[in-house]
Amino acid sequence: MQENREKVIVQTSIIGILANLFLAGFKAGVGILSNSISFTLDAVNNLTDALSSVITIVGTRLANKAPDREHPLGHGRIEYLTASIISLLVLYAGFTSLIESGKKILHPE
Repeated sequence: MQENREKVIVQTSIIGILANLFLAGFKAGVGILSNSISFTLDAVNNLTDALSSVITIVGTRLANKAPDREHPLGHGRIEYLTASIISLLVLYAGFTSLIESGKKILHPE
């Protein structure tokens, strides 16, 4: 059952990575051609989503490692660490978007 859970998480994450990379490329292209900060920042959002999926895959694989001498109860808590990393990544992207949007509002082109 645990192996099936890991398999589903990895497959879903890979699909998410591919979709987000495609969307990021498309939105970045439209954003650059139209000089639209909203499209460009949405592309950045898609890139952070893709990176979050990569982190999820790594975290899932590490969390499912068998218990060893240093971790007799297993490695399941690594999922908390990866969730924290993802939340920091999302916060960083949000603050960056806020700053870039503020710059565009104060100094429009």
